[in-house]
Amino acid sequence: MAEAQAAPVPTEEPVEEIYYRKGDIDFCFLLNRRHHNLRVFDYRVGNYQQKRDFFDRIARAEGLRKVFTVVEKQDSKSWRSVGFSREGAIPGYFRTADAYVMSRVYTEDGDPIQGGAPKLTGPNVATREPQESKPRGLNLEMVTEEDRLKAITETLQDGSVYAPFRRGMFHPDVAVHGKQGKREIWLGAETDSSFGHAKVDLMTVPLKEDDMPHYEFTMRALLDELLKIDTASVFGLSPVDDELCNQVYATLGFKVTARLTDHVVKPSGDFVGVQLWHRRLTSSNSPRLPSFI
Repeated sequence: MAEAQAAPVPTEEPVEEIYYRKGDIDFCFLLNRRHHNLRVFDYRVGNYQQKRDFFDRIARAEGLRKVFTVVEKQDSKSWRSVGFSREGAIPGYFRTADAYVMSRVYTEDGDPIQGGAPKLTGPNVATREPQESKPRGLNLEMVTEEDRLKAITETLQDGSVYAPFRRGMFHPDVAVHGKQGKREIWLGAETDSSFGHAKVDLMTVPLKEDDMPHYEFTMRALLDELLKIDTASVFGLSPVDDELCNQVYATLGFKVTARLTDHVVKPSGDFVGVQLWHRRLTSSNSPRLPSFI
């Protein structure tokens, strides 16, 4: 008689996109179980206390450390009135208006931290001359195939702090693959053509000072590619304690515009705050019009 086999245990997706609509409440959120946070997209103003209570329940049920949303200035005051903290800004996020990151941070027991998100401080990062010439033996490849980008994101996930920021696609849609011998570099970008911005990510990270010229040159190639598709500004998130990652952004002219407490989980399993680095690529806020207009 054959032995009975146990039914497979269903696995939860590391990132799940969930819609919620009831009465005057209409929003979508990304539940990121890997980093224990929730990214909110709110489509209607109002009912802030009801929304906050809803997110508090999810945070407790899912063991989340953080709930955050990105809103325009006038809406940030309403979120602040129900216990969210403003942790910084993303200049030009809405093309003609800045965005403010509003966050609610929780204890290990799932209780909101009284007094708002603890203020995160970051080290000063010295700037230096960026790598202008391509390092010897470094070959670059631009990657836009969705299946490949999805596969490489899944492969590199455990060794990075990458976290999707947008809806619909949980991986970059543009990437630069740098290769020199056994050394491999992956930098990705989540683009948003409607608002003319992109989030850039170090999918692999520099491990020693000798890696820096390779990462700087590869990042320059990614920024040049984003400029070709009318990207006005870019931003990236880097663990506050990762000196080399922060150095890549600083060297290429990015500035810190937000510091986000307990925002991601490192490969070691520890929560860490991140610095949000921002840079404008062009002074124009208007999308390029088709030639026939």
